[in-house]
Amino acid sequence: MSAGESSGDIHGANLMRCLLEKDPKITFYGLGRENMLQAGLHGLHDMTHKSLMWLHALTEISTFLEMKKDCIHFLRQERPSAVILIDYCGFNFYIARAAKKLGIPVIYYISPQLWAHGPWRVKKIKKLVDRLLVIYPFEKPFYEKAGIPVTYVGHPLFDEIHKEGVDEGFVTELKKQLGETIVSFLPGSRRQEIVRLLPLFLQSAAQIHHTIPSAQFLISCSNDQHFDLICEITKEFNAPYKVVVGNVHEVIKASTLCIAGSGTITLQIAYYLKPMIIAYKISPIAYFIAKPFLITPFIGLVNKLASKMIVPERLMCRANSAWLVNQAIPLLNNPQKRQACIHELSLLMNEIAKPGASEHAADEILTLLGSKPS
Repeated sequence: MSAGESSGDIHGANLMRCLLEKDPKITFYGLGRENMLQAGLHGLHDMTHKSLMWLHALTEISTFLEMKKDCIHFLRQERPSAVILIDYCGFNFYIARAAKKLGIPVIYYISPQLWAHGPWRVKKIKKLVDRLLVIYPFEKPFYEKAGIPVTYVGHPLFDEIHKEGVDEGFVTELKKQLGETIVSFLPGSRRQEIVRLLPLFLQSAAQIHHTIPSAQFLISCSNDQHFDLICEITKEFNAPYKVVVGNVHEVIKASTLCIAGSGTITLQIAYYLKPMIIAYKISPIAYFIAKPFLITPFIGLVNKLASKMIVPERLMCRANSAWLVNQAIPLLNNPQKRQACIHELSLLMNEIAKPGASEHAADEILTLLGSKPS
């Protein structure tokens, strides 16, 4: 198994537990973080402190070459029954190629988002992967059209939400401290996302607070390692804010409005039926390079899943806090606009927010390997 991202590590651990429930004789080896290691992974490398974005990983090229070498050596020596790859396509494509040459079945769980960018890589997926297990319903026809065996299993995020639950006491405490008009900023879990997005979000905070003096602001910090960075950024801005480390479900549930990046966090916000604004910022050069390759009209997952614009979104190459403010004020002040957004989110969540993705994926894997789920 190979997972590099923290989210992939969580979903990989849940998949491992489901597989072990159905077949306790399975042994897991590969790359993962704390959750997969706790679930029983025999780690070839601990991914906890590895640089994850592929371009940033170039600064640690010797480490990644060593990882690649060790994984390929393991495949040659041990010949596992299958290779299960989780997201993280930059590195996982190397593992898939090595496994394919050795005749080892390759299963890709949580496939790369080629439907949004890089569609030319579908041909590579077809050559390297025996089965795709996808988490969004629109991915199935996308890959089927290319002739790739694919199964839609659902999104494991909803397994995690059902398992974790919400600390209602903490939600109540946040509302007691900050009042009933709470705007939360969720800039992401990666350093580069925080650096790009949080200043933009905080620029809008002062203007929102000027129009709605009762508005208070929460900043979601995904883990301790980014706390100092967030505190450093907030020094430049004057707005009534509180930083919360972890407790992302509670931050969302306490919020009146969420302003977030474009990733999976938008599905968590949608699950709690909270109006949101999606913004993503890249450099002008990156925008110029990437624009021709964006084949989806939406950057936000909730809009992509709904196939229409149910929440405001914008991809920016320059900071545009005025746009954020113009979207936020009506969602805070206009009950009809808020309710319309909540209604659309409810329809979407009724369709996709079902637990069981990890179990469905486990059944597919065991079927592919010729082992009947118990």
